[in-house]
Order: sequence, then C-alpha cells, then structure tokens
Amino acid sequence: MKIIIIGSVAAGTSVAAKARRNNEDVEIMVFDQDKDISYSICGIPYYIGREVENVDTLTPRNAEWFKKRYNVDIFTEHKVIQIDNEDKKVQVTNLQTNETRIENYDYLVLATGATPITPDVFSSLGQIDNLFQVRNIKNAKHIHQYI
Repeated sequence: MKIIIIGSVAAGTSVAAKARRNNEDVEIMVFDQDKDISYSICGIPYYIGREVENVDTLTPRNAEWFKKRYNVDIFTEHKVIQIDNEDKKVQVTNLQTNETRIENYDYLVLATGATPITPDVFSSLGQIDNLFQVRNIKNAKHIHQYI
C-alpha cells in the first residue's frame, strides 16, 4: 500500500506521522514545492518582529529527520502537476532538475493549505517594494531582510 501526500507543513507531516503509527508497512511519500517542511507558521510574526532571533528555530525538522523517525520520504522542491484519480497516479516535477516522473498511489491526501492573494486594488499602483505576503519561511526571510 502506498500513500502520497501533497503538502508538507502542519497537516501533511501530521498525516504522514499518523499514517506511519497506524501502519508500519505502508509506503509514504510527501511532495511539496517549497523548500521548508513542518515549520511554525505561527512563529513567523515573532521572527519578523525580532522576538525570535534565528529563523531556523521555526524549522526544527527536515526531510532527513522524518525519514529517520517515521520512514517517510519527503521530496521538497517537487511540484505535483497532474493528478489522475481514475488510474491513481500523480505526475511530479522536480523543480531543481525539471525532471518529471509518475508515481502510483493507493491513497492521496491533499494538504496544500491556503493560497495568498493580493487584492486588485494594488495592481494599479505598479510594482510595490513594501507589499508582502506571509505564507512561508521564504516570505519571512524576505520581510525580515527588508526591515
């Protein structure tokens, strides 16, 4: 049996850990287009406000830790570009190499979270250097650097 999880922040990694506790024999793969996994999104404002000094404290776990602790394969910087639910397959692109592969699954979990939007009211202003979205560690680093 094989479970594929799309998304590796709170929900995705929690599902992976719970699936492993429920079944030691299942193959678990997690794909995320971002670089960081299982991070403290609630801690981002504290990092931006300099109450948390090191951004690395917001990312206490990485893919290697999950592999060692839960035997879960997490692929960061991999984007699922197509889902074939009828044949139970996903097409995944490695964003570093641009290579694409097909993975079969028995169960598919979507844990992608939300997508930030920028209201159209700002589009008429052109490029704005101090308009930010807060969604991930990369955004937090950018805002912190700007400040």
